[in-house]
Amino acid sequence: MGKARRIIGMAAATALAGALPVLVASPAQATSGDCQNYLRNLGYTVGNGVVGACDLGEGGFVGEQGCFARLLQLGVKYDDTREACYQAARR
Repeated sequence: MGKARRIIGMAAATALAGALPVLVASPAQATSGDCQNYLRNLGYTVGNGVVGACDLGEGGFVGEQGCFARLLQLGVKYDDTREACYQAARR
């Protein structure tokens, strides 16, 4: 009986060791880089103004609103602005 217990214990430990990285991994988080890449992929030039706006977007709801206003001022289309700032702000 002791040998069977050890085998079951080792199997459980092995399974837990394999599952642990999945269980403790943090969820994917968007960044300013996601905002910038989104706009770059749409053909916008990503300069200092866009980088600054996307950086602002990482600051939660208030930052997302600041990102939105800045990108609109830079001439980014409304729908593109909304999605880009969402990309920066979502968590």
